[in-house]
Amino acid sequence: MKNSNYSTIIITNKHSNKTKIYTIKDKHVKNIALYKKMVFYFSLFTLILFFSFFIFIKYERHEKEKLYNKVVMLENKLGNKLNNQKNNKNSIHQKLDNLNKAEEYLLKIEKYLNEREVKTLTSSKRNERNTRSEVGGEYYSVEEMNSDLIKSKQERVSEILNKIQSIPIGLPHIGRLTSTFGVRGNPFSHQGGEFHPGLDLAGTIGDPIKSTADGKVIFASIKGGYGNCVIIKHAYKYETLYGHLSEIDVKVGQNIKAGDVIGKLGSTGRSTGPHVHYEIIHNNEKKNPINYLYIP
Repeated sequence: MKNSNYSTIIITNKHSNKTKIYTIKDKHVKNIALYKKMVFYFSLFTLILFFSFFIFIKYERHEKEKLYNKVVMLENKLGNKLNNQKNNKNSIHQKLDNLNKAEEYLLKIEKYLNEREVKTLTSSKRNERNTRSEVGGEYYSVEEMNSDLIKSKQERVSEILNKIQSIPIGLPHIGRLTSTFGVRGNPFSHQGGEFHPGLDLAGTIGDPIKSTADGKVIFASIKGGYGNCVIIKHAYKYETLYGHLSEIDVKVGQNIKAGDVIGKLGSTGRSTGPHVHYEIIHNNEKKNPINYLYIP
């Protein structure tokens, strides 16, 4: 064995007689310190790489959690925004529905008053068609409408409708006005004057005579100079009287709606020709029916 190139390593076992002999090149023996350093730096590099990878994975997980939390937060915000928009939309629809209901009430009131020949302002929709180019004023969006205000207006409209259905408004017959409320000349003797407590509306015998408000019939028979007469009791201490009828079509105790036919125009009793005599009594006092022919 050449000693110049190799070194011998003998390993013995104290428990046996066996011996192991190894040969190693001298250059490897000389480089053991270098190998130790290489192993150390490789191990250190591996350890650093492992911890770097671990930190990177942890960082990635942290960033993913942050991103996930941001996504959840944005989804919540978007969900809340969509819910708010939905609630606002529902609120707007509710307000518009309330306005439409109020408009229906106004149209119903207007229809009722027109049937009674009462002069009124037109409803907002009809008025809008006629005056669209002549509008102005402060602008408020539907979203800014006060729900309580809309509700109060609805209740007020409903209250007005109930009242005008119970209070005598308009005329029982559309005809020529031949005599007004107040002092007039005597139509029979043509001498002196007399107090006329109602309106006389001329027409043709048999024309329908209609009640001017909801109420109950308290008289339906012949009544002195009124001839065939119907008296209806209404709410708020009102009564209406219809005289000179040729026919009575209702009975005492019968409930009447505004616009119901209660009899036929005639010339019975103290009359100079076919007409209906119409009176309004409030708190037992005769009132001028002219004052009940329009809504201010």
